[in-house]
Amino acid sequence: MKLSDIMGAAGFVSWAEVGLVICFLTFAAIVAYVFIVRSKASYEEVRNLPLDDEDRSLPAADGGKSS
Repeated sequence: MKLSDIMGAAGFVSWAEVGLVICFLTFAAIVAYVFIVRSKASYEEVRNLPLDDEDRSLPAADGGKSS
């Protein structure tokens, strides 16, 4: 008996399809965030950081409120 026969008899085939759909939706959401939601200006600022002579780093995630 093969594993695919066991999984088919147990009814787990639909769970694989559900997992595939969830993974695809997650991937699509990440791609949409990277290419649509984020502004081009933020990418330009980060892209030029290695070339800057000034001593500055990326802004803090909390808006610079931490000390």
